Amino acid sequence: MKWAIQSIQRIQWLSFLVIGLIPFVSCVGRPPHRNAELFRHEDGTYRGVFLDEDQIQVGVEFTLNNGLVTHAGFRHLDRGDGNYHLATEEEPYRSVIAQYQEALDHLVGKPLSEHLPDLYEPGRIVQTEVDGYTGATIRANKVLSAIRDGLNRGVYQY
Repeated sequence: MKWAIQSIQRIQWLSFLVIGLIPFVSCVGRPPHRNAELFRHEDGTYRGVFLDEDQIQVGVEFTLNNGLVTHAGFRHLDRGDGNYHLATEEEPYRSVIAQYQEALDHLVGKPLSEHLPDLYEPGRIVQTEVDGYTGATIRANKVLSAIRDGLNRGVYQY
């Protein structure tokens, strides 16, 4: 009898586990932010940052108007060790900065809800070549994270 009760309890626990995972499994493979209804933001200028080890590495400012990005730029761009920032003129950092700018420019004039996920695959949108010696490349997820931070913070200026 005790064995039967334990078996029923295990089956109940397993069924709750399986049923509880259904919402998570149904989201696998879907691109994020494709549902415009869940991605509405007020018109205005937003500012956001990507931090790593308590240092700002990417700071962005962008403006939304009816869901379209009408302006986007960097307020801060740094690797954390001071190797590049917005005023850097030397290679390979100038090329890396150009890659970051190209990724951000990709969003201008487009609906943010449809094109923010493009930053997950920067190789499809960034064409700027980088110095072959160092192999430095863009980390578009930093830009993506900074944009999301700005959206989470809300409008900076109306």
